[in-house]
Amino acid sequence: MKIGIVAPGIWNSIHLDMAQALGELGHDVAVYTEDGRAPSGARFLRFREGRVDFFVIHHLRRNPWTWLFDRLAKPWLGRRFFTTLVAMARYFRATRDCDVYFVEGDWIGFFAAIVARFIRFRWVVCIHDSDYLRIPLSFAGRPASRWKEAVKLWVLKSADLVRANSYVTRDALIAGGCAPERIRVVPLHVTAWMRVDGIADMAAFKAESRAEVHEQWRIPADGRLLVTMCRLVPVKGLDLAVRGFAVAAKSNRHLYLMICGGDRVVPGIGSYQALLEGIAAEEGIAAQVIFTGNIDIREVKRYFAAADLQLAPSVIDTFNYGVIEAAMVETYTIVSDMVGAGPWVKEVGAAAIVPGRDPEAWGRAIETFIAVGVPPFAGGAITAQLEPRRIAGLLLELAQEVASGHR
Repeated sequence: MKIGIVAPGIWNSIHLDMAQALGELGHDVAVYTEDGRAPSGARFLRFREGRVDFFVIHHLRRNPWTWLFDRLAKPWLGRRFFTTLVAMARYFRATRDCDVYFVEGDWIGFFAAIVARFIRFRWVVCIHDSDYLRIPLSFAGRPASRWKEAVKLWVLKSADLVRANSYVTRDALIAGGCAPERIRVVPLHVTAWMRVDGIADMAAFKAESRAEVHEQWRIPADGRLLVTMCRLVPVKGLDLAVRGFAVAAKSNRHLYLMICGGDRVVPGIGSYQALLEGIAAEEGIAAQVIFTGNIDIREVKRYFAAADLQLAPSVIDTFNYGVIEAAMVETYTIVSDMVGAGPWVKEVGAAAIVPGRDPEAWGRAIETFIAVGVPPFAGGAITAQLEPRRIAGLLLELAQEVASGHR
């Protein structure tokens, strides 16, 4: 088959791995993307790597022929709406021999849906978030816009099929108004930067990481370390992590919770870190909670490996690579039932799913883990389950379904 992939900024995303995996399986791939190496917003930079053919326009410059329209529409549609629309129309015309296109995201899907009114092609819109869907969840900072909700639903109805990256995403799409029969669930894949092939002795790596992190943050040698690893925003549910941790920590003073991630200022709340610090002080466990700030992506594995346990209490998280990466270095996760990757990680024995948002239930789960532990599991199991070529095979099955005429 010949597969089209529409993914702006592909070199800074997870989608390049998938384009390469499809090529390695013997299929031709045509990628539309945006990048600073292109000469302009009007002319494509064309080049080929293996079986992947790239169509690249500049990620900032406008097409001079649409400059006036872009400027006039900027308050409502962003600064390059017509530049992007023209470029995508040219891409679809140039790649009409593609059997199916995978369009990564609803906003870029908006352009595909418009072009599809004039150029017939088969396409799948891939949804990786729950933004602008009318779902029965409320949290500070949740994006809301009636017209963007309407656009998202129109894109979902326009595509031949919808790919959801998890069952959490599928359920959000259904709650938001997407027809269930149009949705297919295909998980995301383990990315190249996540892989742990270079770690020859995982037990030694974990022991070394534990010693380094304990020393760096002055955690006693007999301390048990729990971590969260995400940006500090309400949707990640970190207030539940702190309150659940407090239930267990009040009777286990050797427990420490390390909250890793950069602070965010949330409308109506202010500093989210300050809110979490206040909860920790209120619960009487402030001395056992450590805020590290942002952790460099190259250091994330070391922190996961150093931890005894990860907490992932998100209000809604359509996938969550943190639970995958923790499993790869053989660190167990307690995860909410609203984290998309949870079922796949649980399947390989690397996670427990705690339904609901009761701090007592989370505290009991932490206490059980500390007292009993978990059976050993192989970090390689999650890598094998979400290996790029395996996920590429699932996407090819979806492509074949669409190419055969499903709508």
